[in-house]
Amino acid sequence: MQKSVKQQVRDLLEEKDCKGLIELSEKHRQFWNELRFRLYDIDERLRWAAIECAAKFIQRLWKKGQEEKVRDYVRNLFWSLNDESGGIGWSAPQTIAEIIINIPELLEPYGSMMISHTLEEPFLIKGGLWGIGRLGKQIAESVEFFREKILAAFENDDPEILCLAAWAMGEVGFKQALPFLKKLSEGKERVRIYICGDYHEKSLGEWASEAIAKIEGNT
Repeated sequence: MQKSVKQQVRDLLEEKDCKGLIELSEKHRQFWNELRFRLYDIDERLRWAAIECAAKFIQRLWKKGQEEKVRDYVRNLFWSLNDESGGIGWSAPQTIAEIIINIPELLEPYGSMMISHTLEEPFLIKGGLWGIGRLGKQIAESVEFFREKILAAFENDDPEILCLAAWAMGEVGFKQALPFLKKLSEGKERVRIYICGDYHEKSLGEWASEAIAKIEGNT
């Protein structure tokens, strides 16, 4: 018996077979629709794989000259962040950042828009911070522009937000975060962050200390 589209997409995501999934998505729209649905899967392994595969599929469209189709999709991701959309796009900030990694030409205006749409929303701040860390130094100018909103994340009590903020500031090399990072350098709470295809678990103090080292190493 032939597997359903849902099961085929799930299997390909579990295998991290983006190439196979992209090929099917190009031929049959239902595979792309299912892949987009998996951006909000409760299984974080599938969710992260879907984010990466969706970004690579969008990159394929861009390379084929379908630039307006790409921009429409990115705009839809931003729309999903609004209350008016009828549902919060939990993985939209991460997906936007991953698309920019694959298509650097989209850094402006979408990189700064990602920051402005997420950092004041409690349910989106983690995705926004992850997006900043993923984009790293290439988004440094926007981080400087939104510095007050970004540094406000260090006033949060959530260890995951603090660790994401620390990691992100280290990736950007944001010097103004140093006083906040030094206050966290003894933190014991352990948090794992998905970085470049794998999970990395460290204590808050370790995330902060590594960020300090990266920032001071760039001075």
